[in-house]
Amino acid sequence: MSYIQTFIFGTTIALSIGPIAILILNQSINCGLKNGALCGLGAAMADFTYAIFAFTAGNFLFSLLENNKESIPLISSAVLVIFSLWMIYSALKKPSSDTDRKYTLTCDWPFTTTYGLTIINPLTIIVFAGFVGLLELDGAVNIFLHALVILIASLLVQTLIAFAGSKLAHFISKPSTLLYFNLASSSGIMILGISKLF
Repeated sequence: MSYIQTFIFGTTIALSIGPIAILILNQSINCGLKNGALCGLGAAMADFTYAIFAFTAGNFLFSLLENNKESIPLISSAVLVIFSLWMIYSALKKPSSDTDRKYTLTCDWPFTTTYGLTIINPLTIIVFAGFVGLLELDGAVNIFLHALVILIASLLVQTLIAFAGSKLAHFISKPSTLLYFNLASSSGIMILGISKLF
């Protein structure tokens, strides 16, 4: 069951249409599907890096907090629910804010650039920190397998975004479509958070 939760988490994080997703769309439109796919791979690998770091650090920290083990899932759930509410508020307040920005990126180094831009996103750190408390990770193999599930889920969504950029750019870039994607993503994160409260 925990691997299914991890896959859902990886999918919902990748579904959030923010600056990185817009970047992937623009690469597909302006530089071709190959560049868009490489951007998507860069974003997915950044998620994989976050997962390895968060799962390893979380596993270590939780082992030090053995006496408060029961409260960790509750705190993690609260972080995810608060984060998802913030995402919903941001999506409803400015549903077209991401489309109003200018994203300039040459067609050179799509993987490296997107990986770097994704890895410095502070919001991703918060949501991964919240999610790690919902898992029971024991051992390096289990940590790696959960991180691999994050990679697969993220890569699947990022590749679909790249393909959509090359085929469905007009539909995907509509403010209403972006709003629906962001609401779906935040709802998924909220459901994961709430599920551990019962």
